[in-house]
Order: sequence, then structure tokens, then C-alpha cells
Amino acid sequence: MLLLGGAATVEALTGMDYRLASFLIPWGVILYTASGGLQATFLASYIHTVLIFAVLIIMIFIVYIKVYSSDVIYAFLDKTISYTEEECKIIFSSNNTVEGTFFEAGTYACGEVSGNRDGSYLTMLSSDGLMFGIINIVGNFGTVFVDQSYWQSAIAARPSSAARGYL
Repeated sequence: MLLLGGAATVEALTGMDYRLASFLIPWGVILYTASGGLQATFLASYIHTVLIFAVLIIMIFIVYIKVYSSDVIYAFLDKTISYTEEECKIIFSSNNTVEGTFFEAGTYACGEVSGNRDGSYLTMLSSDGLMFGIINIVGNFGTVFVDQSYWQSAIAARPSSAARGYL
């Protein structure tokens, strides 16, 4: 689940095929673990956490302070469901004509969302969202209680440092 999520992210950011990304991501982990052992895995965890927080801080600044406010985003998403298929084609075109559409029909986010309450982008009452939530909760319980890396790290570390590390 985590590997496919990472591969999908790499595909969205770079265009790399998710199957190739699914093959290459574990090799990075294998290489730094083989070269540095347990210390490398802990160091990598801390570095990944720092990177995630840095990206979050930058995104919060860009989205909520610099470029958009939450009111602008809300108004945009609220207006998006009112567009027709023809208006969507014009919005997603290079020359403001229906013929200049550079996305295939059904691949752009415009118009109502099927399965969401009132077709809104702004609802928590979504059948797909509910399914994602159930799958995510079950999968996350599996990663915490079944994944060997948590147990191996706890067993390999001193009890005093393991307790601080998991807090």
C-alpha cells in the first residue's frame, strides 16, 4: 500500500510509469540500509520527516497566505460543479474553443462528481471517500501491527531510546 502510494506520487510528479517506480523505490531503501544498517534507517526516517514538514510549511505559505485564501478555493470548487460539458471543454482548451481541448472527455475535474452529495467537491458525504477511508484504516492498522520494521526497530534499540523514539 505504501509502495504503490509512493509510486503513484512519483508518476504524478514526474510522469514515470508507476510499475517502474514500484521497482526502483525499494532499491533506494535496500542501498541505504545495506550501506548504513539500522542507523541509516533511523536517520532516513528523521530526514523524511524533516522533508515532509518543510514541504507542508511551504505549501501552507503558498496556498493559504501568498496565492490563494481558503475562501477563494471554496468559491472556485463551489462554482466548478455548475459548469456544463461544453464549458469544461472550453476551460481546458488551448485556444478557448471546444476543438482545442487538450484533455480527453472525462479526464478533467469539472462538473458534478458522481457519488458525492449534490455532486459537490466540498462534501464529506462521498461513497468513494467512505471506501477510501475504510481501506485506509484497515491498511494502516496492518502497517502498524503487522509490519516487521516496527518490531525490528524496537527490538534492536535500547529500551530507553526505543520508548523515546516511538513517542
